[in-house]
Amino acid sequence: MKRLVKNGALFGIVTLLLLFVIGVVGAAPLAQEGLPVEVESEPEITEPAGGEAEAEDEPAEADPSGTAVRIDFELAQGQSAKRGHYSVQLPGGAEVASWYALDGWMDSGWIDNLDIARETVLVQVLYYPGPETEPTVMKILNPAPGTESGWLGRGMAHALEVAWPDQPIEGAEAQEVDSEL
Repeated sequence: MKRLVKNGALFGIVTLLLLFVIGVVGAAPLAQEGLPVEVESEPEITEPAGGEAEAEDEPAEADPSGTAVRIDFELAQGQSAKRGHYSVQLPGGAEVASWYALDGWMDSGWIDNLDIARETVLVQVLYYPGPETEPTVMKILNPAPGTESGWLGRGMAHALEVAWPDQPIEGAEAQEVDSEL
């Protein structure tokens, strides 16, 4: 399992490098032909005193033409990310998206242009605290109906609300009592 995770991480890094090279080489002919080339810069991420990552500008909206995901601790009141790698994976283990977080961060921001094979897919979020470690399967607070898995739809932006599986969510007991009345 550790070797599989390590190979998956290396594959992901190589894939990102190839996509970067293809993007740079692919954009060069457009500029030479006098066609407009849209260049987007990522906002600078800082760690504010409150512990939540913030961008200098307003948070970017997800690209509506592609599939996008955000890993979010918003509904897990009192919980936040721990330092490590978060992987959005299909049930077979193929990684769809990833996020490296620091302690206290609340969400990944939108991860755009994901490639999914079907109109909708079930996913899970795994947390790896370091290399060659066993993952923690995160609890999905907004699962697909009748499952414990999250879901993504082609051409849609979707937030995966996650929580730590071994920690109670603040106010959960009160919500359960209210729903029974």
